[in-house]
Amino acid sequence: MSRRISIPEFYSGKSSERVQEITNSPLFDVIRAKNPEAFKKISLIEGDITMQNLGITISFTEPMKIAVATNLQSVNELINLARKVKKLDSFVHVSTAYTNWFEKDVKEIFYKPNYDPKKVIEMCKTLSDEELGKMIPTLGKHNNTYTFSKSLSEYLILQEGVDLPITVVRPSVVISSLKEPFPGWVDNWGGTTPFIFMIAKGLFRHPHNLGDNTIDAIPADVTVNMVLAAGWKVGTDTNARNSVPEIYNCTTSSNNPTTYDEVYGGFAELGKKYPYSDIIWYPKVKLHHSYLMSQIYGFAFEKVPVYFADFLMKLAGKKPKLMKIINFSYDNYEIVRFVPTNRFVFRSENPIKLMNVMSPKDLKDFDFDVRKINWQKGIETYYLGIRKYLANDKSENWLVLRKKVQRLKYAHYALTGSTIAVSLFLLNKSRSLFQKRKENNEIKLLNLM
Repeated sequence: MSRRISIPEFYSGKSSERVQEITNSPLFDVIRAKNPEAFKKISLIEGDITMQNLGITISFTEPMKIAVATNLQSVNELINLARKVKKLDSFVHVSTAYTNWFEKDVKEIFYKPNYDPKKVIEMCKTLSDEELGKMIPTLGKHNNTYTFSKSLSEYLILQEGVDLPITVVRPSVVISSLKEPFPGWVDNWGGTTPFIFMIAKGLFRHPHNLGDNTIDAIPADVTVNMVLAAGWKVGTDTNARNSVPEIYNCTTSSNNPTTYDEVYGGFAELGKKYPYSDIIWYPKVKLHHSYLMSQIYGFAFEKVPVYFADFLMKLAGKKPKLMKIINFSYDNYEIVRFVPTNRFVFRSENPIKLMNVMSPKDLKDFDFDVRKINWQKGIETYYLGIRKYLANDKSENWLVLRKKVQRLKYAHYALTGSTIAVSLFLLNKSRSLFQKRKENNEIKLLNLM
């Protein structure tokens, strides 16, 4: 590749400083050691997510105007830019498997949205934030501005990009790298990462989640390899132009599924095997099919004990923080709860077809065969990657840390037992008062007769 074009997000500084910050990360250690000149191939195009735009956002709660500008208008701008490139070989649009999340059996096809993409772009230019906010209840089956704007961007490609060598890759929940550049690399708190991190720390114990449901997770390096391979395919296929762009569901649910029980439960177990040095509580999680039961258990066996723990911290002169962390975790989970509480199957046939036309060497160098993923090993790699690269926890004094987990286990069961005992006492007390009041009323009634 002779030239790479980078479009950085809005950054409080020069774009060159942003690129320097990115390329200085451990992600590029291997390239920096083997070929430091490679970074000179990067060219910059200024991007500002607040203006006519070439930016990106994956937030589910962005205001309509920002979500459309960053996820839809930016694609329109890139299509216009692509038309000016004289020797354009390929254009890969990275979408998301959840663009049409209400389709439980998601095929590798374009789905027609309720709104016309071009009209939505114009509306966002002319209407106020307040007027656009009133649109949200009319998004049809979408429950957030992210999937709404991403679905429109896909359809825009079908409308405007058919004459370009363009293709679409839809990753599901992207997790840490499996192998490249090294196992476990992760540098952001997106997707399911913050929730399983909290489970390993001993909090976030009773989410509403269909535990036996498939979690469609995809390693970051597998995603990158598929994007590169899809770009190669559309760039070398003479029939790619002037035809409906191919879509690749970069997913695992149909070819190598794993479940929320395995991932969430796995992180609870790994939290005991490789504890965090600042672990908060004993790692344990119970996934509830019922939202009501999730709320009841969460209140009785998580929020009540945490309230007492915060109270004790306050008495000790420390700043209480656990309830704040718990509420923050559940509030954020509520935004994406539609994912683990719906059963999705993403059809992934085009990646198999793509592998069939690749050479043995390319299959090895750009491996995206999800059928080969060992999920038990992959979950452990993911856990250790979060611990090392996001939490920056390098402590490996496992003997000491595991003893700490044992103490937290005893404290957990003691506090849980106390909570149950107090609850039963209060329940019994309430029953006694109710019974006594009933008897008094009966006596009064007899006296009146």
